[in-house]
Amino acid sequence: MTRRGFTLIELLVTLVVFAILATALARLMITNSRFVSQQEALLEARQTARAAMNVMLPELRMVTDGGLVAAAPDSVTVRVPYVFGVFCQTTFAVLAPTDSVVYATAVPAGIAYQNSGGLFVFDPTVTITGTTASTAACDADSIRAIPGGQRVEISATSLAPPGRLFYMYQTVTYKFASSAALTGRRALWRHAVGTAPEELLAPFDTAARFWFLVGSRLTPQAAPPGTLAQIRGLEPHLVGASVSPAQGEPQPARFALHPRVRFGNVIAP
Repeated sequence: MTRRGFTLIELLVTLVVFAILATALARLMITNSRFVSQQEALLEARQTARAAMNVMLPELRMVTDGGLVAAAPDSVTVRVPYVFGVFCQTTFAVLAPTDSVVYATAVPAGIAYQNSGGLFVFDPTVTITGTTASTAACDADSIRAIPGGQRVEISATSLAPPGRLFYMYQTVTYKFASSAALTGRRALWRHAVGTAPEELLAPFDTAARFWFLVGSRLTPQAAPPGTLAQIRGLEPHLVGASVSPAQGEPQPARFALHPRVRFGNVIAP
């Protein structure tokens, strides 16, 4: 005997099975959606932290002895070299090849040269007054401009013996402060003295800050010591954050990088 249609019980069982499958499928889709959202938020936070590291560390790694000017948990001010050179006689010098964009956009803050003890002395009153075609002052000391370099005049006389190294620097502050682009969030700012502060990246978590490597053992500590000369390097805590929380999360995602930058910071007398 052939059956026709479903009985009521069979129909109910079929509906229950379909309901279970639909619920499981919905949960799977929600779980996958949340996972993707969490990964995107984490990637966003990681990109912010990595971008900050790539922007800030190249300048911080160039800081020499005495180059740290001020230090606080949310900001550091450093003297950043933008061109190196060698003294000739009197007011003449030869510059090494440099990045043309960096050289053109730098805001000169002074000159740094090594004293007889090998420590850097900083003079904020000295500037490069222009290039020169004269070769006599440098040729007399067998100092030549290599391809890409140039001969210049500086606004001081005989700061150090011919052949002594020097560099021109700009004073730069990196700071974690309120973002202008994202209300209520923190950003990393860069301010070269003589220019307007520039918001580099946002957002950062409130845990983003500077730690300080102190002493010969480079011991990291959260607060700067009383004497800047004790600081031998920096450990920026770059804690990037996502713009918005991921699905199902109460807070934005975070990603932390703790790179170390070592430099000697002995202040010349």
